[in-house]
Amino acid sequence: MKADSATTGLTAGIRASAGLSVVPLFHAAWLFGLGIVAARLLWLRPSWVLIALAILVLLCAAAALRSPGVAWLPVALLWCLLGAWCAEMEPQPAPAPALAAMSDDLQRTLEATITDAGPVREEADQDAEDVSRLAPALRPTQRIDVRVSSIEKVTDEEDALIPVDGAVRLTVRLNQTGERPFQCGERMRATGRLLPPAVYHDPGAFSRAGYLLDQGITAASRVEFEGVERLGQSRFPARLLSGRAWQAAEDWLHCRLSAAQRASSDRLLTLPSATQSLPAPLRITEDDAIMLAAMVTGDRTFLSHTLRVGFERTGSFHMLVVSGFHLAIVAGCVFWIAKRLRVPRVPATLITLGASFAYAFFTGFATPVQRSLWMVLLYLLGRLVYRERSPLNTIGFAALCLLVASPRSLFDSGFQMTLLAVVSIGGVAMPLLQSTVHPYLDSTRQLDLVALDVKLPPLQAQFRFMLRMIAGKMEPAFSHVIAWRAFPWLVRYLLRLCELLVVACVVELAMTFPMAVYFHRITIFALPVNLLILPLLLVLMPAALVTLLALLMWPAAAQVPAAITALLLHFGVWLVHLFGSLALGDFRIPAPLLGQAAFFCTLLGAAIALARGGKWPRRAAWAALTAAAIVAVMPRAIQHPRDALIVEAIDVGQGDSILLISPDGKTLLVDGGGFGGGPRPTAQEFDIGEEVVSAALWSRGIRHLDVVALSHAHSDHMGGLPAVLRNFHPDELWVGNNPRGDAYDALLNEAAALHVKVRSLQAEDATHLGNVQVSVFAPAPNYQPGKTPANNDSLVLRAAYGGTSVLLEGDAEAPVEESMLAASGLGSTLLKVGHHGSVTSTQPEFLARVAPQWAVISCGLHNRYGHPRPEVLAELQNAKIRTYSTDINGAMCFRLDGKTAGAEGSCESDR
Repeated sequence: MKADSATTGLTAGIRASAGLSVVPLFHAAWLFGLGIVAARLLWLRPSWVLIALAILVLLCAAAALRSPGVAWLPVALLWCLLGAWCAEMEPQPAPAPALAAMSDDLQRTLEATITDAGPVREEADQDAEDVSRLAPALRPTQRIDVRVSSIEKVTDEEDALIPVDGAVRLTVRLNQTGERPFQCGERMRATGRLLPPAVYHDPGAFSRAGYLLDQGITAASRVEFEGVERLGQSRFPARLLSGRAWQAAEDWLHCRLSAAQRASSDRLLTLPSATQSLPAPLRITEDDAIMLAAMVTGDRTFLSHTLRVGFERTGSFHMLVVSGFHLAIVAGCVFWIAKRLRVPRVPATLITLGASFAYAFFTGFATPVQRSLWMVLLYLLGRLVYRERSPLNTIGFAALCLLVASPRSLFDSGFQMTLLAVVSIGGVAMPLLQSTVHPYLDSTRQLDLVALDVKLPPLQAQFRFMLRMIAGKMEPAFSHVIAWRAFPWLVRYLLRLCELLVVACVVELAMTFPMAVYFHRITIFALPVNLLILPLLLVLMPAALVTLLALLMWPAAAQVPAAITALLLHFGVWLVHLFGSLALGDFRIPAPLLGQAAFFCTLLGAAIALARGGKWPRRAAWAALTAAAIVAVMPRAIQHPRDALIVEAIDVGQGDSILLISPDGKTLLVDGGGFGGGPRPTAQEFDIGEEVVSAALWSRGIRHLDVVALSHAHSDHMGGLPAVLRNFHPDELWVGNNPRGDAYDALLNEAAALHVKVRSLQAEDATHLGNVQVSVFAPAPNYQPGKTPANNDSLVLRAAYGGTSVLLEGDAEAPVEESMLAASGLGSTLLKVGHHGSVTSTQPEFLARVAPQWAVISCGLHNRYGHPRPEVLAELQNAKIRTYSTDINGAMCFRLDGKTAGAEGSCESDR
């Protein structure tokens, strides 16, 4: 019997492998993608690739004629080379050269047409001269994107407007009087300082410049309302005749779509007042309306961090964004209605495609929505061609078309996650269900028709017989309808739940890899939450769409669908908050290494191959998929030298963040950056602690910090620390003597909520970081801070390993430096220059006492303070101190091995 079982399993495995030969487009897609990856990792001369393609075409033809059995090898290589060729030939996004040359922080006047206008919202005045303000006044601002037609050129010989083509993102600071917002399509003249988007040169840091460049944005500026002049509406017909017809048509269409989306979002935001008379469970609140606007129209303008956090922690944020699943729901609803109306297959597919296009355009036609739309489009067309015989082939067809059109999209997180989800469903979940749940699901239909039993396999026939026996026993006790209609329906419902459980498990296991790579997150409760959220969303989305249609066509009739929508949404939010409140369900982790990625893909491929086999191959498929998920989140050691103290100056722009790693792996982060002077996005769009500091720590494999220290409570040092505390749960938080204020109190409250021990330090204190000695030089025991944070509040630390040391001065100024001159042991190998290189710090006497060999300055490019100041750089040069600054060099690493110190350059060498 065992031999027979083994033979059966082997036969099934061979049959499964052979079954993969019926999905040629799936194989073509992943081979094409492999070629794109090769082109990204290796530089391939296009001429060589072209010659190799010609040779491989001849080899394929020869193999097909003479040795068909080995023809797969040259064909596979051909698809790989085609992927590499397409990747090499695709134009890369680049800034408009003339506009980029003039993005130099000089005051310039430009004329432009508004191509996208966001709503007016109140934001903290981040351009206040005093970055230490704890509660800056709120000021209305509006984000607008403009297409520049001319810009002021200033030289010694001329000062005139010259024609320039390119896009700029402006943040217009309105006055408190409530001016009329700018509208898409308006012509304008504005005066401001153009700068390229800020770039943080840290491993793993989010590239805002790349993000804006993908949208065609070359530069950004913040301008005052008084510096903007309206020139009237753009003359669209005239622009069509100006030689830029395609660009003008695109801008006009975008404005119309943006206006429709904004109008629909505004209608949804009126629901709180329209439903205020209803009972609380049926009432739409302001937060509910914001979530519905994001979910239905794609407008996430008012979606705050508070609303997002619970969904992010439970892995259900996809509920709040228009994604492929939302498009699939819309397409599924339309296709279901068409089938109910007995519309033939081809017209029903065309109607579904039309509705999907309309919804995608309505939601703004953003890049993720476009990819989802093309995936739905190609999938539906593939179903017509292949008659649903092979989901993998259909998925391969869709993916191949998308990659041919844009090879660069392979490296986009949205594309990868969408593709991985559909591949895991079509390649693993569906084959597993087809051999387990689906046969029993089919067996529940027409239960009273005994003649069907002879056409079924023995197990399914026995299952039907058992159900008939139960139904026969139930009929006398209840009724014929309950026994022969309700009972089979209940069995089918339970089997559908099993089907949903299998699909959810497969998808969650497959998504561990992109979740770790792009979101650095393990969400334990994602599976139970999504098991409940996904079926709920299948009902919630149609209800929300009906509500929106009612608001647009007959507002008085919108209360009924709005009440249903509110009830469903409140249940979903309650589930998210219930699981999100369990802190143990959410862990932040470093991204997997390249070897882990390769192992994950190999195991996923094995799961796809095994899922089509018999009993034991199917079990092996589950094991392979589970092992793939474990590989993706497997802990890795912190990357650092075992014989030296590493000091890394993280590039946080105009701010401070310094990482220390002792030889025995203990970690200390001093400050977390923030927004000081210079170009920067709004706080709603960007959290420097999450996007930059945490990313730099994760790139080293750090999951947990031993200590976090705050030098002083200025926003450019403290701004990113709340996110760091949440992500790395340090054992201790070191602080000096800081005045109380809203932001500082919020940080201490965050530490208390996370059970982080707060330790107050002062001069003459000493402690250890593993085998590194840490001494405190400021603040003095008798120091009394003022009412607001000041630079002289700074906590000054010296970390020593053997005969080498680093002095971290924070923003301490001349009075504190003078007080430290009397202390012993001030000399250090490396100096973190005080106050970003300002003349208020680094006095000659102090520099002479420290006598460093190396110095590093943390400051931002194009900061408005002029840091580092030439006088300070001259002092360092005269003292023959090798100096680096993060605005020029990016993140800098230094090795202190106890004997000598050395710079590691870009910080990549010890990772």
